[in-house]
Amino acid sequence: MQFSHTELQNEIKENAQKLLSEKVDLLELIKKIDDNTRIDSELWQLISEQGWLGLDVPEEDGGLGFSKVDSSILSEVFGYYMPIVPIFSSGVVFKQLLLHSPSELKNKILPEIVSGSKIGSFGIYENDRYEINDENISTVAENNDSGYILNGKKSYVMFGDTSDYFAILAKSEDGFKFIMVDKDNPGVTISETTSLDQTRPMAEIILENVEVGNENFMFDIQEDENIWNKVKHISISFLAMEQVGGAQACLDMSTQYAKERIQFGRPIGSFQAVQHMCADMLLQIESAKSIAYSSVRVDSDDIVELEMSSSMAKAYCSDVFNKVSGDNIQVHGGIGFTWEHPAHLYFKKAKSDSLIFGTAKSARNDVSRLLSL
Repeated sequence: MQFSHTELQNEIKENAQKLLSEKVDLLELIKKIDDNTRIDSELWQLISEQGWLGLDVPEEDGGLGFSKVDSSILSEVFGYYMPIVPIFSSGVVFKQLLLHSPSELKNKILPEIVSGSKIGSFGIYENDRYEINDENISTVAENNDSGYILNGKKSYVMFGDTSDYFAILAKSEDGFKFIMVDKDNPGVTISETTSLDQTRPMAEIILENVEVGNENFMFDIQEDENIWNKVKHISISFLAMEQVGGAQACLDMSTQYAKERIQFGRPIGSFQAVQHMCADMLLQIESAKSIAYSSVRVDSDDIVELEMSSSMAKAYCSDVFNKVSGDNIQVHGGIGFTWEHPAHLYFKKAKSDSLIFGTAKSARNDVSRLLSL
């Protein structure tokens, strides 16, 4: 399936490519990672000034009122350039959680997220299992007179040490809830942790008798299961677009190197083995683009179709990005394995992206389950 961009969408993509190509240099990115840069603050400010964070936010909520497809194009471009900014954690997941929260909380926090003056993230998982149940979620929210008291620990929190707000998933006496926590709340301890994808730093959050008011309640998963499914699968579809962008960068990097690298007196791109590898990469990426764009075009209120399309995109785009990023290293040969070359950044991002909100295998299981309904 082939999708064509509208004139507006082409303009969005061109503007994003122009800004990021000028501000992101992959060799400089490696240096920033060496220096343990946790966020590229200068670039984040420029992104905020562009108004991109509010692109798909309804006008009545202070956004620009563009479509989900329009906004997802930015994810594709960000996947291509890999800047160290919380565009996914804050600009997609946390923003979507806020958009589906009570009006009082949304109206208070959303303007700060849309403007980029504050950063949000999400604390859901506590181990390497992605199911939300009593066995995997031990963070507890106890009711008190004014709200909740939270105790527990969250792992794999993206940009956790540079975020201002966290959407924490906790279990209470009447089910699992999302509750917003401010980084400055007494009892909140944030620690840097290592991450496979160093362009998306992680942190661990420990909550010790953290008191929050009722106004920080976001929504209850048991009562509003469709809301969580909607937020989760919108985020997965945006992630698929990011994976497509990263895979395209790997292909461009491979073809450029194949034209320039001379071996036995001729460019390696003239060898059939390299040609076939690049051709296979192109075929897989074009298929991934179709399924990723299909997932962001689905009506978000059709929960079953949204889950089906995003799960298919998650499974296929994860496999494609992993394969293409590995092939990119193979095309580059020995230099592709070195720290000084950016190929390894895409390889590690591919693996990391394939584990967000579950694995490719779990996504295929979801597709199978939906087909049996």
